[in-house]
Amino acid sequence: MNYHFKFASRDILKNRLITTGSLISMVIGVLSAFLIYMWVDSELQTDRFHSEVDRIYIPVIQQSAVDNINPISAGLFFRLDYKKYPSVKSKLYTAFYTPERIKLKFDNNEYRGGGLIADSTFFDFFDFKLLVGEPNEILDNPSHIVLTKSFSKKIFGDKDPLGETIYLECDRKGYYQVAGILEDIPSNSTLSFDFLVPSQSQEWWGNSGMEFILTNDSFDQSTFNAEVKEAGRSHPQFKESTLSTVAFSDVYFHHNFSNSILAKHGNMDEVNSLFLVAFVILLVSILNFTNMQSTLMLSQLKTKGIKQVNGATKFDFLLELLASRLLYALLSIVIVFGLFMLVKDAYLRFLGITFGKPLLEVLLIIAIGVFLFTIISTLFSIIQSSKLVTSQALMGQLNDKKGSTGRILTTIQYVFAIALIIATSVVYKQFKYMQNKDLGYDPNGLVAIKFFDRLPYNFEDEETYKKDLKAQESSYELVRNELLKMPGIISYSQGLMPFDGSASTMSWKLSGSDFEYTETSLMTIDPDYANMLGLEMVAGRFFSDSLDVSRQHKVVINKAAMDYWGITDLSDVKVASSSWDGEDDPWRVIGVVDDFHYAHLSKKIEPAIMVFFRDVDKEFSVRIASKQYKATLERLGALYELVNPSQPFNYTILEDKLQAQYERERKLSEIFMLFTLVGLMISSVGLFTFALYETRKRIKEIGIRKVVGASETQVISLLTSGFLKWVLLAFVIACPLGWYFMNEWLANFASQTELSWWIFAIAGVSAIVLATCTVIGQSYVAAKRNPVEALRYE
Repeated sequence: MNYHFKFASRDILKNRLITTGSLISMVIGVLSAFLIYMWVDSELQTDRFHSEVDRIYIPVIQQSAVDNINPISAGLFFRLDYKKYPSVKSKLYTAFYTPERIKLKFDNNEYRGGGLIADSTFFDFFDFKLLVGEPNEILDNPSHIVLTKSFSKKIFGDKDPLGETIYLECDRKGYYQVAGILEDIPSNSTLSFDFLVPSQSQEWWGNSGMEFILTNDSFDQSTFNAEVKEAGRSHPQFKESTLSTVAFSDVYFHHNFSNSILAKHGNMDEVNSLFLVAFVILLVSILNFTNMQSTLMLSQLKTKGIKQVNGATKFDFLLELLASRLLYALLSIVIVFGLFMLVKDAYLRFLGITFGKPLLEVLLIIAIGVFLFTIISTLFSIIQSSKLVTSQALMGQLNDKKGSTGRILTTIQYVFAIALIIATSVVYKQFKYMQNKDLGYDPNGLVAIKFFDRLPYNFEDEETYKKDLKAQESSYELVRNELLKMPGIISYSQGLMPFDGSASTMSWKLSGSDFEYTETSLMTIDPDYANMLGLEMVAGRFFSDSLDVSRQHKVVINKAAMDYWGITDLSDVKVASSSWDGEDDPWRVIGVVDDFHYAHLSKKIEPAIMVFFRDVDKEFSVRIASKQYKATLERLGALYELVNPSQPFNYTILEDKLQAQYERERKLSEIFMLFTLVGLMISSVGLFTFALYETRKRIKEIGIRKVVGASETQVISLLTSGFLKWVLLAFVIACPLGWYFMNEWLANFASQTELSWWIFAIAGVSAIVLATCTVIGQSYVAAKRNPVEALRYE
């Protein structure tokens, strides 16, 4: 073995071109697969860092047979007593306040973040890491508050926050003492928040929230669901409801709840797609590595023949092969790990994920990947070397049916490379399609500003509360009047701008019909909303200040709702809400707006109902003239500072919000592009190897052709066309594969781009151009050689 390792080392140093190409294939293949694995592992391990994750369940309600399920606080709504069920160990109540609805005050400054209200059992369920504090008792004290590390730094900087007093304000208010610091929430956590507040610190909270239950080994989900099925039917809002549970571990990939606590959702199709990309790149790399080593084998055939004549056995050649591959593997492990450390931080920032595996585990995974790569490529080489016949080896020939193995491997490489080009083009085209699709309204120049928060009711001093409320209403009228006369403002309205998650849900039905109550999107707006967005009326009219008043039982619906309920005439159409008196006091439909996208474009436009609610604390949506954009924003900032002294001016640009909801698709398209380029690079190296292999084999043929009169152009054309026909074959195979898989992927989107013919044409042309550029150099070198060099020993 000492001899074999020496021989392999000299061989690697001697054949630098082959060595470099082989190392590139192995290193890039394993590194690319590992980088994809980081994202895939992060997705698949979502919430798995909680030790009790498989024992946690969420009570959910289905209000009618046609409704979706949604999390609910069954203990609060239905007085469900979990102590009656021996298989339930513990219950956890939670409520979540978005940054728009809650704020913390410290040292005359305000800070907004996501606030999670939770029972003292929170740390029995979830293993979020406490840097400071004791998880078993930290939420027992109602005056405690727990901050995440980054949110603590935002408020206190480098100062020790423990013991500091913070004022909390939402629909409740009070002083809290910082008692603990949490490690920042991992990126692969379904729950995400900036601070944690004990639920018992207030008698009640404005958000109804949801519950989690922690079970033991005897818990049987189907039996439990059957026992609690009708628990909510005594409640007037849930007479047709079905109560059940879903596993917390299934939520991320399988339940897209419109719930602020469980706002993060995954897509298993994306995971499978990237897993397939990793597999393709690894396979292409292995095939390319094998091709490279086949070329090296060709240059050593006579040496092998002489060894055979001198008594070398197949086992000797196997040991020689293993020694060589082991050296490649060791070199690759070092290089891959070094490159990983180099790109790790930038790559994690790009993906927006955390990766907490220790370096030793990372090194082990890389080593396993390299050795699997080595084993598979070695098996390919063993199969190929088994065709070696001593007499042919001594003549420098390989019994390989005119290089069929190399051609097959190269063709397979290009099948996958072209399929990757097609996939990348479709993913990018779908992303651009969502970015540029007509949404049914004009998003340009729209800015949202929350001038006022809801005043918490003061139970101790009602007079002070009324005084504060009157002052806020006065400031509210000031803001409205100033916005009306401010230069640069085209229009304004109160109501959430339309983006994914902006609409709430409520159960509605067509009054006096056989329809059941169904979960319907609900938007609370004012009469200026349609004009501000540029919505088109299909029938009837929109709300009007002169004809309608806030909270009057009138609604405007979208065309999807009109079609769903089969409405043709608005003369006496009413809809009923199960939450607002049902059919005893229905709401009159006064108009229908044309459909517009108020959710992610992967979802079809669902029926929606708009109600006129004018509330001081609703955010203002303002359309600004493009030529006065900057100056108008400055004026708005001054107005904000006038009614909110010492508070930073915050605003949301609708276009930014829309782009943010497609951030996942953008990253997916960029990942595809990155690794498609990697696949093409590896395939090009493989084709270069094949060209080198073929031209070496045909040196004598080329010499004879030149002697009998063939020109250099004819020789180049002959060699290049021989390579390109295999790329064309790969294109023919890749097209139906690409069409099938991308058609399946696009099926996940309600609004989808077309699988245009030019996508396939571009993929084919790109592959052919790249292949031509790759092989023409070798063909030119072969054509320029003096035929005497090839024929001098004949």
